[in-house]
Amino acid sequence: KLWSMRLSFPEKDLKMNYCRNPDGEPRPWCFTTSPTKRWEFCNIPRCRRQCLSGRGEDYRGTISVTESGNTCQRWSSQFPHRHALFCFRSLEENYCRNPDGEKMPWCYTTNRTARWEYCTIPSCDGTEPEAQITEECYQGNGVTYRGTASFTLTGKKCQAWSSMSPHRHNKTADQFPNAYVCFPFPCFIGQWPFMNSF
Repeated sequence: KLWSMRLSFPEKDLKMNYCRNPDGEPRPWCFTTSPTKRWEFCNIPRCRRQCLSGRGEDYRGTISVTESGNTCQRWSSQFPHRHALFCFRSLEENYCRNPDGEKMPWCYTTNRTARWEYCTIPSCDGTEPEAQITEECYQGNGVTYRGTASFTLTGKKCQAWSSMSPHRHNKTADQFPNAYVCFPFPCFIGQWPFMNSF
């Protein structure tokens, strides 16, 4: 299960000191007003979709049984089936997910004879509003987030994107009108290599 996708997200909306993700980081972030901390991820919750919409790539419910009734293997486990998908942050517990663009959420199973299977997830069918740009939470890696959160996970205030103090940077509305996100993200131990490029 390997996949690749390139998405363009125009108008990064680098306004005020609001948290954004103009460059495909794992979640929205900002430069901080602290002279000793250049940047941090923001304190914004991830949106949780409990039903199936489309192929279910944003499904974050807790179903952990496959269509045939097999229990899902924990994503962090390599038994009974070895795999390399445990590095994806959305792969929690043994919940059905769609990290690789399959036709619907799936999981590795605890059945030695069935490596992986699709899961039956109830369809949203209008019971849950369609995913929209929202101020309360972010979806995926947050490239579409347009809310007004302006504090980091550790409580630091965000520096305005147009400001070069206390941290100089090139992530301005003029310099960064479009951004691209490439998949797959490789698994790295420790810090992502492009985090030091700011």
